[in-house]
Amino acid sequence: MKAIQTDSLRSLVCAGVALVLGCGHSTERSIVRADGEIFESVVRSQFSDSSKFLPRTISPLRFDARPAGDNADLAATPDRPRPLDLADSSDSLSSSALNSIVEQRKHILKTIGIEEGGPFNYPDCGGTRTRRSRDSSAVLPAPKCPAFVRQYITVGLPYRGAAQILNRARPVGVSPPDSAGELWTVLVTETSVGPGGQQWRQYVSLFRREPETGRLGLAERFLLSWAE
Repeated sequence: MKAIQTDSLRSLVCAGVALVLGCGHSTERSIVRADGEIFESVVRSQFSDSSKFLPRTISPLRFDARPAGDNADLAATPDRPRPLDLADSSDSLSSSALNSIVEQRKHILKTIGIEEGGPFNYPDCGGTRTRRSRDSSAVLPAPKCPAFVRQYITVGLPYRGAAQILNRARPVGVSPPDSAGELWTVLVTETSVGPGGQQWRQYVSLFRREPETGRLGLAERFLLSWAE
């Protein structure tokens, strides 16, 4: 049943791309289609049944439909490293293509049942490591944090090919995946906030078009930077 729902969603996304972009540039159409597949994959990988443990008025997971993570600074986590850039891509997108990506992402989130919106704002809730004093073992007063763990995720625009940053992030001794076929690189940032404070993570992921299924699948994923 899940496979049928996924295929139906993918068909709707492709139809939406064709409707909005029409006979536009093939490069833009390929980026929009790749973004739809990658974004759906990232959303489904984060989806869990954790919502049943929270009040119905609280969503444990929120995605931003805006393409972020490359040169955008949308999340409000304090004292975190500067987000890393993939590289300058030779691909360029028109405003209509960018709008198509945002609307496509909103449709994916609505279909799967995930909240869409901007970052959570807890200015008085520090990082998870700020609960302990640097000069002693004394635990600092509890920060003004939410009672439940919530997560905010942004997904960058797909970069055509395997970005150079993958070579720096890949552990020594680990061989890169097969580079034949269609490859896309994307940055994903995850901000979590809960009773213990805030955490921030940025990952780089490589997606490869699987010849058996014709779909983009996750080939590798590495942690780039973090803050606690």
